[in-house]
Amino acid sequence: MAPVKSRRFIIGVFLLVFCSAAAEVGAQRELRRSIAWYGTWESGLAAAKESGRPILLVSAAPHCHQVPGMW
Repeated sequence: MAPVKSRRFIIGVFLLVFCSAAAEVGAQRELRRSIAWYGTWESGLAAAKESGRPILLVSAAPHCHQVPGMW
């Protein structure tokens, strides 16, 4: 009886890990669809005008590493 319980436990853990990994992949795909990154101001501005959505501008530099939330 112990090997059966052990096997069920292992299968249960595997399914739990598999389902949580699948949910994480789905969340990452949704995030990629909802946030767009543009390398230039002009391309971002053109996309914002076309879609009617606002722009969130985040600007930082490598020497800003001591500013919380930048890097």
